[in-house]
Amino acid sequence: MAAQIKISDERQRQAVIMMTDMEHYSFATAAMSPQEICKFLLQYHGTLQDIVDLEESHPLEIEATAGDGCLVIFDRRAGEDIAATCDRAVRVAMRLAEAIESNMLPPTRMGIVLGEVLEVNLGKRFARFGADFSVANRLEGLCGYFGCHFLMDGEVAQRQSVYRYNLVNMGKLSLASIFHPVNIYTVYKPGVQNWPRDLPEEDLLTFIQLKNEAMELFSGNPETGVVPFFPHVREMLLAAQEFYLGKVGKKDKSIYQVLKYINENPEPNGGFNRAGMEMIEKRRDDFGRRIFHMSCGFLKSLDHDLYITLVEEIEWEKFFKLEWRLEGDVLITIDSIADGVYYLESGLVEVTDANGENIASLEAGDVFGEIAYLDEAQRRTANVVAETDVVLRKISSADLEKFPVIKRIFEKIAKKRLAQNS
Repeated sequence: MAAQIKISDERQRQAVIMMTDMEHYSFATAAMSPQEICKFLLQYHGTLQDIVDLEESHPLEIEATAGDGCLVIFDRRAGEDIAATCDRAVRVAMRLAEAIESNMLPPTRMGIVLGEVLEVNLGKRFARFGADFSVANRLEGLCGYFGCHFLMDGEVAQRQSVYRYNLVNMGKLSLASIFHPVNIYTVYKPGVQNWPRDLPEEDLLTFIQLKNEAMELFSGNPETGVVPFFPHVREMLLAAQEFYLGKVGKKDKSIYQVLKYINENPEPNGGFNRAGMEMIEKRRDDFGRRIFHMSCGFLKSLDHDLYITLVEEIEWEKFFKLEWRLEGDVLITIDSIADGVYYLESGLVEVTDANGENIASLEAGDVFGEIAYLDEAQRRTANVVAETDVVLRKISSADLEKFPVIKRIFEKIAKKRLAQNS
């Protein structure tokens, strides 16, 4: 029979939880002996504690976890409201970020949330429980994805006032095994989070405003009636990215990730308004992936050039530019010069002849505009009109010439379509 553990001194309270983890720890210690790893970690945790454990940040508890990890719990002072506790936590996160930038501390990710902590005495030791530890851990893990040192949930972000004007909206996410969406934020400051110290802060604040306005529209806000509208979001994010690139000389990673998401999901799915971006881990070797590998093998055996183009060297994908068009928009006019081939991502389009007679109705997954390329004059052979609001991916004539194999695929589609219609 299992021994009974005596539980005593149970205490539950609201606190700010910070979870930290060193980046690339396994790589950094791969060639170290156990004694060297011990020395390395003692120095790391000593430096981290020196930065965190200042009198101005108390009351707090700091505890090393799982080697390179660390848990910090910020408790409320007597008579203090929770907003002041959030301020202390965010100040600590910024001190750590500044230490990372100055190479005082190895690159470290941080996740910060406001949550409930249950602390109990289990026999001879204390243990802490609470679902919000998992949220903090997930946010810490996403720092690399979004290219920042720390992420915090909306509860901390909206309550803190230290960096009110430097607060950056990173989006609304659904995390695996977390049953509610999380609005996440970080702070951009000169010398921290990839913004150079010597650039004017006015430029940084302009960038933050551009990005936050785009992300507000991306995530939506039921309370204010803001509905996600990806076409405008994409334009706004591209403008913010261009501004950032012009000032910093490289792209903002968080904008890159959201643009990538929009490229893969041109329209909000059914649960997006409620749950936001889905950040769900993918199984590495499920049945579908194994079938895909088998299909690739068969394709490679049948047509080596096609395999290389479609599976390995997929640079052509980025030349299919997203377009959002409204119901009734004319997409192609008969006898005009071809300017590209379209892939219909979603919605319906109608294809008609010169007399307005229906030739075909196309839906998501169909290609159109390819027939013109069978003729040397490259003139359109039909009219195409959007029957509903549509999302398209279009590759221009000039870009199509860069990829002979893709052009050959479109020619095969065109010949098959002509044969079916004859």
